[in-house]
Amino acid sequence: MKAFEKLHHHGLIVEDIHQSMDKLRNGLGVEWAPIRKFDPIRVWLPDLGWSEAHLTVTYSRQGPIHVELIQMVPGGAYEALRAVSAAHVGAWVDDVGSEVEALLAEGWRVIAAGASPKHRYGQMAYMARGDGPVLELVGEPIRPMIEDWIRS
Repeated sequence: MKAFEKLHHHGLIVEDIHQSMDKLRNGLGVEWAPIRKFDPIRVWLPDLGWSEAHLTVTYSRQGPIHVELIQMVPGGAYEALRAVSAAHVGAWVDDVGSEVEALLAEGWRVIAAGASPKHRYGQMAYMARGDGPVLELVGEPIRPMIEDWIRS
């Protein structure tokens, strides 16, 4: 699977982002990028179509596999993701739409995405196969923005 060749982060949905940041800072010495709010962010869900999520997010500055913390407002689109798993791994991919189609052909399913299939799923898609782990495909075009955020 090509997506695992460029792993970037391990994401966790948390109840309290500040408390989680403090625990990882105090326990492991993790340093954090500035917190960003996505309030709202549009998300496409296979069963519902367009929806919204209200998120507060940060990444660890240390890598190469960064820790991503996501605090969500309950009742939004990320409930679909949390219903499968509070954890995921994220990987850079050149073409989100092509990678989604390849994984769908292997039995994976889309949990949530940045756009509909008509728009090639946008620049991110969360996927799972069976009860297995969740994989977030992240488009290379937004890599500079995320890397600048982590360095800022």
